[in-house]
Amino acid sequence: MNRTPLTALLGLALAASPAAHAADAALSYTYVEAHYNSLDIDIIDDLDLGGNGGGVNGSFAFGDTGIYGFAGYESVSGDLNDVDFELDRLTGGLGYALQIDDRLHVIGEAAYVDYRGEASRLGERDDASVDGYRVSVGVRGLMADNIEGLAKIGHTRVEDSGYTLFDGAVAEFGFRWHIDAAWSAGLSTELGDGINSYKLGVRMQW
Repeated sequence: MNRTPLTALLGLALAASPAAHAADAALSYTYVEAHYNSLDIDIIDDLDLGGNGGGVNGSFAFGDTGIYGFAGYESVSGDLNDVDFELDRLTGGLGYALQIDDRLHVIGEAAYVDYRGEASRLGERDDASVDGYRVSVGVRGLMADNIEGLAKIGHTRVEDSGYTLFDGAVAEFGFRWHIDAAWSAGLSTELGDGINSYKLGVRMQW
């Protein structure tokens, strides 16, 4: 069959269509997830706070637009020099997914991030919070029929009243095993100047 300019343009448009409701359910952008996580943060020079805990994440695709909203909550706890601490991280933002083909998406995200910490020792408590933003771009795709890969690079800036917690590049890498169309298990890491995070979680998607 001869290809006309119109059919060529239609083919190009379909190849770069929004991916929020892609035909392949494995790359869905509507899901809920629970995970175990380990988080290590450089508070100031030579002072790191590290702890283990859990969290929940969620994402929702807005129809066929390619736009999705996402939010997450994590909480870790630990101790440092006889001081018990708890650190919470809240994240919320918007993303856009562009479908290159059935197995590969290019994504861009912008998010608000908020860190809240509480320390206690001998009955005395103190708390603080700082917030900021994160922007990132990356790729998400199927490496095999049931194995998904994710790679993102971005910039995070979190500060308050002259104190800067983060201001630099952050990379995220992850792998996910799709058990079936609805359930998957994933492992991911977040690496940057002043932050290291590892997550192991289970996701339900639709």
